[in-house]
Amino acid sequence: MKTLTATGALAICLLALAVGAGAQEQLNFSQLPLLGIPTPMPNGYGQLNWGNFFYVNPATWPGAGPGYRLAPQNGDVVFVGGINCRLNGYSCFGTISNQAGFQLVSATVAGGYGATQVTVTAYNNGAFLGSTQYFMGTETQVLEFPQSWGLATQVMFQVTGQPGSLVIYNLSAYTVVLDPPAGR
Repeated sequence: MKTLTATGALAICLLALAVGAGAQEQLNFSQLPLLGIPTPMPNGYGQLNWGNFFYVNPATWPGAGPGYRLAPQNGDVVFVGGINCRLNGYSCFGTISNQAGFQLVSATVAGGYGATQVTVTAYNNGAFLGSTQYFMGTETQVLEFPQSWGLATQVMFQVTGQPGSLVIYNLSAYTVVLDPPAGR
């Protein structure tokens, strides 16, 4: 009887976790309007809030460097950094956040104009989870984010280079979906 009760309790807990956890998001930015000028990322895209990230169609933007033009010519890319960062000593920050929590899995990225260093730091409600550095050139590469970070509420990307620019072609993340209050 104890085994049956324990098994039932475990099944209920797993079901509750499955209902609260969101599916893995595969963001490729294809649902954004094709724009020829850099435009701030809209909050809520992919269930995430985006701070100091921009999107653009590199096929129609004359300011796009070689790292921006590595995907098919009919889609947007997301980026942080670039010429706008020269006033900050060529160091820029972008943040991705969600108060319910998310876990980054991977991203296909490139340096927009040349060699770029990116420091990615994760926090959960202000508590430091971890930090790692990536180095890239103008060819695409896949970044694997440390799974040991677990659930984050904010991830900061610091881009350094002259002019440093992190171009994101796609991003994979798990998001947490909060259940709506009863009666809605």
